[in-house]
Amino acid sequence: MIILVQDIDVVEINTYQLISLARQALELLLYVPDERLKPRIIGEILDYYGEKFQSPEHSVSVFIALNENIPSGFVICQIDPDYRTYSRRATTFGWLLADDLETCAALMERCELFAKEHKLRKLRGPINYPKLVGGIGVQTQGFEAPLLNGINFNHPESRVLEYLNELGYVSESKYSCVHVIDKPWEKGDIVGPEYRLGYLTLEELISRKDEIMELAANSFYSILADAPGGTSRFDEMMYHYAQIPPGYFQLLVDPRKLTNVPEFIETYNSCDLDKVVTWVHIAFEKKTDKIAGLIMSLPNLYQFWVGESLTQCNVDTVMIAKQHAGKGVFSSIHNMGKPIVVAAGISYIEGTTIWANNDRAVKTIFPHAKQLRTHVVVQKRVK
Repeated sequence: MIILVQDIDVVEINTYQLISLARQALELLLYVPDERLKPRIIGEILDYYGEKFQSPEHSVSVFIALNENIPSGFVICQIDPDYRTYSRRATTFGWLLADDLETCAALMERCELFAKEHKLRKLRGPINYPKLVGGIGVQTQGFEAPLLNGINFNHPESRVLEYLNELGYVSESKYSCVHVIDKPWEKGDIVGPEYRLGYLTLEELISRKDEIMELAANSFYSILADAPGGTSRFDEMMYHYAQIPPGYFQLLVDPRKLTNVPEFIETYNSCDLDKVVTWVHIAFEKKTDKIAGLIMSLPNLYQFWVGESLTQCNVDTVMIAKQHAGKGVFSSIHNMGKPIVVAAGISYIEGTTIWANNDRAVKTIFPHAKQLRTHVVVQKRVK
């Protein structure tokens, strides 16, 4: 018999009790490829949702399946005020853990009731918050690839996607992660005369938060199948950069020795490379000093958390203002960023969560990369 623990009000337990029960379920059920990371990942999940339970802007329920009082299944269902799918609000589910169809069906039934209670008919997932340790989609390929934070993982033999399909969930969107090869992009060494390239300190990035959020909204949020939106994702990325002590930003090699492009060398000379966030590569309009485009790469915190040297990063976000699309901005900041990332000791770069229907991204990135992982997001129209 499966007993479901619903939200706080229904079962009349406080937040501490709910978090404690959720921790017990995750410790028992959550698969993490590197066991050393499991306590930290669970901690990040519970810290994130501990705040959301207290926020009036978020509707969240945790459903835990119990078999003879032992957790046998887990899922979190929520309505994030900033999440959009094709520019529309939707209920999402994440961290779905179930080893049989019966458990999965019981958990998803509660998620569907949650969606209907909040008058939203589309249920979509898995969307695993926080992105710092979660990600989107059920992984179907690429289990041999390095574990990167921000990229969803699940057991290679998990049948969750099969169960969801049996329950009427349609595999709606596919995302790919690619290994970026070393060769620079053609035409990327040519910088348009209307642009200057540069880097900002963490404080300067945070001070431009509104500008960057506006750039994100104008770049792609209205068309993406799964858009995090809002300021929480930006704050999370700044938190990500702040996790790495200043010493890790120091360059092991002078990046000027890794390129002969005058504009790139000029960019490196124009700032204190020990103080700026060298993971964020930016093109500015010369006339206005507004950001025309940027690439936000993320150092692999998993390596840092287990005490390893940082050698891996993922290219998490690329934003190019619509009026600057097709002018070589992406190629220029990519080629400018590559030497400085390599100079920091990064030997593995992965472009992550590329939506299959984003034709521009696929045509731009795929010729220069090798496909590694695939993730699938499902959805269902709740009746």
